[in-house]
Amino acid sequence: MILQRAQTLVPWLLGFVLVLSLPVVGGTEQPVRLTDVAGAVLALWLVLQLYHAGVHATPFLTLLALSVMPLLWGLYTFTEGDVSTVVLSVRWLLAIPWGYALFIISRTSAQTALVWGLWWGCVANTVVLALQTFGFGEALIDVGLVVPDTFSEGYVGTQYRAPGLHGHPNASAAVVSLIVPLSLYLYFAKRARIWVIVMGVGVMLAATQFTLTRSSLLVSLLTVVAALTVYRSSKRFLRVMLIVVYIGLPLIVWFGPPGGWERWVDTESIQPNLSERIRTSTGALEVSLEHPMGLGIEGGRQELGQTTGFDTSHNAYLQTAVQYGLPFAAALVLMTLVLPLRMLVLPPRMLIAAKPEWMLEAMVAVQLFGLFWFEEHLNSPVFIMLTAWIAATAVARVRPAPEQQSTKPATLAREHAYDRAL
Repeated sequence: MILQRAQTLVPWLLGFVLVLSLPVVGGTEQPVRLTDVAGAVLALWLVLQLYHAGVHATPFLTLLALSVMPLLWGLYTFTEGDVSTVVLSVRWLLAIPWGYALFIISRTSAQTALVWGLWWGCVANTVVLALQTFGFGEALIDVGLVVPDTFSEGYVGTQYRAPGLHGHPNASAAVVSLIVPLSLYLYFAKRARIWVIVMGVGVMLAATQFTLTRSSLLVSLLTVVAALTVYRSSKRFLRVMLIVVYIGLPLIVWFGPPGGWERWVDTESIQPNLSERIRTSTGALEVSLEHPMGLGIEGGRQELGQTTGFDTSHNAYLQTAVQYGLPFAAALVLMTLVLPLRMLVLPPRMLIAAKPEWMLEAMVAVQLFGLFWFEEHLNSPVFIMLTAWIAATAVARVRPAPEQQSTKPATLAREHAYDRAL
């Protein structure tokens, strides 16, 4: 009984810790987070797996290959004193055990526990945003739950933008938006009733209101459309559409979108932001073409500042190209696209009947792909670990969902290797 509870609790905690990503050691520009500590523990677990049970070769080797460029840049910048690049490179190395562990868990009966851990982690992030909005931000800093706020532009007009656990409103809203694909998966995979979508979208809308972030909500709508397209032959599709038509649309008409209509339709608000994003993205592309093997974080910031007047690109893929090089960024784009394209190309009836085990990752990948075009989220440990998970799944052999897998002893031995390690 205790072992069974541990096999459920550990995946739940991993999901919760990953999305929450609480700071452990602050006082620096790149604080050590609980995600980093958990990655070190998972690295030990992975070593034991290699020694005792072996690993799935293709996903593991893929994760190793993705870590080569960050490793090389980490070693080089260590000698140059570029601490930011060293820390980011270490996180890409920790993404190997994180990505592999998430890959293994999602292929066992513990997958649902993992998803619920991620789901409640998104809720906890929203609670922090609410506390900051209602004046408890300093208290959160005092107890060590939040690092001192480095976000200087904390207002849009007179409206406060809560930075959340991740240091910036856009980053925190992006993390919370993961609750949308998680809720969609739980519902369409018949792991929860329709309330999970209502609650998930409600949490996302609340986070949008607290952060006044537009991009995460727009990407979430894209993910909903993708899921509904895939499951249009499912009986559950009609229930979701009824909620959208008879609850969602009237609420928007009566109360307006989060932040008010001015935030969404006022050209004086949208035009400067759009112009800045276009300028920084084109500048980052220009820099990455001039330096195709990357510049590291500090070198990239200096080059971007000279080219665009800003030290960021507002695009995760282009920011990664500036930091680690175009080949590395191109590999991430391809890895992120594999599962969504597979999901959208295969006939809906085939997907519903087969219940492939990668549908969870496919929905998360749709969300990540959209988010990465708006902000440099690959500087966040949360999205680094999730990207590693998506990459490991993208190259894995396609099989049925966990509950429909083979019962052959040899197959079961590999599927339950994670459980034995616990």
